[in-house]
Amino acid sequence: MKPLRRLILGLVALATLPSVSAVPAHALDQVVLRINFTPWAMHAQYYAAIAQGFYAKEGIAVEIRAPSAGQSSEVLVGSGREQFGVANIDSFVKARANGIPVVAVMADQPDTPTSVITLKSSNITKPSDLKGKRITWFSSNVKGQIDPLLKAGGLTRDDIEFVLVSRGSEVQLVAAGKMDALWGYAFGQALTLESKGFPVNIMPLKDYGLKNYGTLLYTSDALLKSNPDLVRRFVKATLQGLIWTHDHLEAAVAEVVKVAPDRDLKLETQKLAIIYDLYKSPDFSERFGKMNEAKWETSINALAEDIPQKPKASDMFTNAIVDSLDESKDLATVIRTPAK
Repeated sequence: MKPLRRLILGLVALATLPSVSAVPAHALDQVVLRINFTPWAMHAQYYAAIAQGFYAKEGIAVEIRAPSAGQSSEVLVGSGREQFGVANIDSFVKARANGIPVVAVMADQPDTPTSVITLKSSNITKPSDLKGKRITWFSSNVKGQIDPLLKAGGLTRDDIEFVLVSRGSEVQLVAAGKMDALWGYAFGQALTLESKGFPVNIMPLKDYGLKNYGTLLYTSDALLKSNPDLVRRFVKATLQGLIWTHDHLEAAVAEVVKVAPDRDLKLETQKLAIIYDLYKSPDFSERFGKMNEAKWETSINALAEDIPQKPKASDMFTNAIVDSLDESKDLATVIRTPAK
């Protein structure tokens, strides 16, 4: 009887143990990614990385938040309230110049996509044609960025009129003929105008000597120091999202449309294809996302008049993360082929 008794007691003890399914899984690291605009094509890789499980595989649960009115995204990340952000070069440099402890861990757009955009019907095709014209302008813009283009046309800032407008109204104002030109993105407002039947001329600032980064992925100095593994895993999953998106443009954009249903799937997919063409930069010849001090220096100089003091270029970024990831090398190869 003793063996039987031991068997029964063993079965009773086993029955009192929690089942495998009842044991909670290891908690994922909860992080917030604060993006720079309301969701559109340029954010497709982040939504795709969530949908494809790349972040979850790295033990991360990501919540994506759009900009919040009246709050600085860089302050939210720099203070540790949020963990990662996507920033335009101008807002990032301003934040660092004002002492906000943020650091770029990967370049997204290696060159600024900012352009001066005009309707073909206006016959404004070159910088000198802007003399006496009205251009839409946002309060956050820095006029130093347009100086190289004006110089190429033999103009100064006094030769054009900067008209402050609310973000989102610039396309309508130019289409209606109320403004002669707009300050925007070659793959953003330009494509939107053309989709509405308004052919455009585009003058990319990078073609006239503006050597600036475009957008960046960043975190706080504190998180990079205290938990570099989390930063590494986040960037790794993001790169995987970029690789996957390269061959699934429309499917990736569809993930954006789920959270921003006002976006047009076909139009946003066209924009994303243009963005992937911009990735084919010599800066990314060996590793996607790699940065250099010289371009940081010129990026800071273009914004110098709008910041209290110039931050040190070497303090703005680190290549340690992208240099440690095979995915950054893989993506540098992938982007040489046409996205689809």
